[in-house]
Amino acid sequence: MNATPSPRADARQNRRRLIAATREAISSRGLDVSALDIATAAGLGVGTLYRRFGTKEALLDAVVLGLYDELCDTARACMTRADAWEGLSEFVMELAKAHRDNRGLASVTAACDQQPSPELAQRTAALQEAVTDLTERARATGLLRADVTWQDIIICSRAALDTQHCLGVDAGPEGWRRIITILLDGLRAPGHTALAGPQPRTTGI
Repeated sequence: MNATPSPRADARQNRRRLIAATREAISSRGLDVSALDIATAAGLGVGTLYRRFGTKEALLDAVVLGLYDELCDTARACMTRADAWEGLSEFVMELAKAHRDNRGLASVTAACDQQPSPELAQRTAALQEAVTDLTERARATGLLRADVTWQDIIICSRAALDTQHCLGVDAGPEGWRRIITILLDGLRAPGHTALAGPQPRTTGI
């Protein structure tokens, strides 16, 4: 006879279900999803959500922090690539994919006019440091043009957003990869046109 799960095991399972449902919800619908919609998708009552996380905002924060942690893990993996340019290119593609695949994440990374939580500020700083390391490593090989900064790399990762349709042209669901590949080629040294305007600035976190 199967043993009845303990209350603690049930709580862990409910937390996992809520996290999974929230990731799916903010991916397709952004951060405006309701607590009721999340709980329903998880097959739970909304009261369970509040017991586990206190507020919907706390649940959203936990999910977003998890997404940032995954990006940091990706950056660390890319730093181990033998070819520095391949490591940088892989990370840019993965960051672009993360923005493309998750509306909620894309809105959080763009929210430079809002004061982040200490936890989110720490993850943001860690990602900035990782991109800096990837950028400098690629520049040291001579493959990255000298006038491209790590801030440029971060901004470029958003080029995948809203690229599927324009003026009667349909790029298809995977067309964004083509755009990012073209962009990456433009980052290669030596570069043929001076970059116009000031470089992107880093906002306070």
